[in-house]
Amino acid sequence: MKSTTLRRSNITKEKVAMMEALTRYNKQHQEDDFYRTQTKDRELDVLWQSFGVKTNKNEKAPQVYFVTGLICGVIITLAITTVISLLINLSTPKDDIVIPSSKKQVITDENSKFSFIPADSAATKPVAPVSFNEEYIVKEGDTLESIVIRFYGSFDMSKVNAIQSINKMANPNALSIGQKLIIPMN
Repeated sequence: MKSTTLRRSNITKEKVAMMEALTRYNKQHQEDDFYRTQTKDRELDVLWQSFGVKTNKNEKAPQVYFVTGLICGVIITLAITTVISLLINLSTPKDDIVIPSSKKQVITDENSKFSFIPADSAATKPVAPVSFNEEYIVKEGDTLESIVIRFYGSFDMSKVNAIQSINKMANPNALSIGQKLIIPMN
């Protein structure tokens, strides 16, 4: 090495001499280590061959056990479901179901169609009309827009107009706390 390089790197000549001696030593002993590791590998191979676990050719692969278990599981599941369905069918009485003779089905021979006897007129009562409107009481902070979003999921001006017309509101911003609003849900 040049002396200028030594000054710049801040390494003394003694340190340089020591590094050169180390490289020479490593080169000399590198060959010895190479042969030493090869003999150790051979020794380990010989030891492993004498100590190694010998595999049985009679052993089955894990896939065989998996497939066998899968097939047995399917068979057992089918057997259990069959037994349960038989028990359910046996436990339900079929003879207890009695159809009154006045409301039995009449099978006509023409085209094999079913015809039913109509129910008694007294049994049919008029049904009250179903109201598709909900009632909402205005709370603090409510606006007509927030009520529309709460009931319909999104803002729609036609829904605001429908609420205004049903509740006969002139101004949609004139809501008072406690006021009852009818919300059309159809």
